[in-house]
Amino acid sequence: MSADTVDIVLRPAGLADEGTIRRWLVAPHVARWTHRVFTAVTDSLGSILQDPDSGLRIAELDGRPIGCIHVYEAGGDSRWKSVADVTGETRAVDFLLGETDMVNKKIGQRMLRAMAADIFRDPAIDRIVVCPHSDNWPAIIALKRAGFREKGRHPDAALNAMYLTVTPATLKK
Repeated sequence: MSADTVDIVLRPAGLADEGTIRRWLVAPHVARWTHRVFTAVTDSLGSILQDPDSGLRIAELDGRPIGCIHVYEAGGDSRWKSVADVTGETRAVDFLLGETDMVNKKIGQRMLRAMAADIFRDPAIDRIVVCPHSDNWPAIIALKRAGFREKGRHPDAALNAMYLTVTPATLKK
């Protein structure tokens, strides 16, 4: 793990995080991009937060919650069924950097590298995939700087999304 991810800690989200997550989801810099991505999480946030295996994680910087990441099995999600290199060992992520004062400080890429390092602790995981809106350049840039490789447009044109992936071998250390 590189020195610039040491201060980013990921922990399971819990009921105490609900107010913070809801505040992040309506922040203008987040709501602009997450209206579709986090809909399932938002609609059932209370029950998700009660399940420690839900894959919803809080990213903290020096003990302060700054964002969240939802990690899930890509093969079990309809958004990924048409992507050829997605397997049962592939994880998909949706993420947001919720705190406005953390934007444009390279915190997002640090959070993404910490998340990828955490996921790849499981040697069975072959890759991580993500599909940000094609106009969400802050997310796309953070992903690329964290080591994700652009694979073009997501096959589902209705998503209007890019498709990016990272493997353990291509993750920037």
